Amino acid sequence: MKAIGINQYGDSKMLQELNTDIPQIATNEVLVKTEAFAINPLDVAIREGQFKNSVILLFPMILGTDAVGSIVKVGTNVNNFHVGDEIIAHAGYGTYAEYFRVSSDHIGLRPSQYSLHEAAGLPLSGITAYNVLIHSAQARSGQKIAVFGASGGVGSMVVQMAKAYGLDVVAIDRQDTKAYVLSIGANEFISIDEISSPKVMHPLTSQMDIVIDASNFGKGAVTGVNLVHDGGTFVTLTHVPTLTKIPKNIILKEYVPEKKYYDSDAFAAITLMIRNNQLHTRIDKTLDFTLENVRMGQDYVATGKHNGKVVVSLNS
Repeated sequence: MKAIGINQYGDSKMLQELNTDIPQIATNEVLVKTEAFAINPLDVAIREGQFKNSVILLFPMILGTDAVGSIVKVGTNVNNFHVGDEIIAHAGYGTYAEYFRVSSDHIGLRPSQYSLHEAAGLPLSGITAYNVLIHSAQARSGQKIAVFGASGGVGSMVVQMAKAYGLDVVAIDRQDTKAYVLSIGANEFISIDEISSPKVMHPLTSQMDIVIDASNFGKGAVTGVNLVHDGGTFVTLTHVPTLTKIPKNIILKEYVPEKKYYDSDAFAAITLMIRNNQLHTRIDKTLDFTLENVRMGQDYVATGKHNGKVVVSLNS
């Protein structure tokens, strides 16, 4: 089969086309014929070697964390999914390929309301947003939440999920994202360029139950901490800010996926929100499955300037 991966860490030129065997599946896995996959910032970080000191990879490695496709083979211990099922997958790796294998614990049926491209862009961002909001922040209806990076893949999911769970949402991002962020449910919008303005930010200081920093490079860190009230929670997708003194009795958390966070729980909640027309995936670009396009897509995602998901289709 055709796949795209790396033999060493480096820039996007390290991506190469691989001709490799179709994966063999274990008893608890399914084999999926790929229809489309998303290019995520996580894929770029893996390729650049940002996790090489904590995670050992075997080269050549096929990249790709999530995808949509149809099941062509099921393991003997898989009972809830069948050949022919259209599924969304949070595979972790290996989806930049014509076929991939994945544990049945990390897949869900493709929502019928979603197009192929929307479905491909859903798993990683949707599951991360659900885990951040429900497990890390322990959000509850009636709370007030500020989301930095509110138009991004994870941030936009957090905004929509928070709204669905009955929270009051303040969205913080680039000025050109205002119309989109308000359209997906934010109650209030603040431009990221205004976070240094005391006049704009002072009314929000110490007013938030929860602040989630889903911005690129953790741009909302220090400002975000100042928005949390005493006893509130600040969660970042990058790194907890280094502060000489924590100004309040707040909980600082860095989101780290844990085994106790079941993808099946997240997929069940996500599917319900989709059925209720509360959750949508925004698509920026769709590309054909070529080495040149995957390199271009990764470089584009790495800039942080994408407005929605970048999806590669194998069905063109």
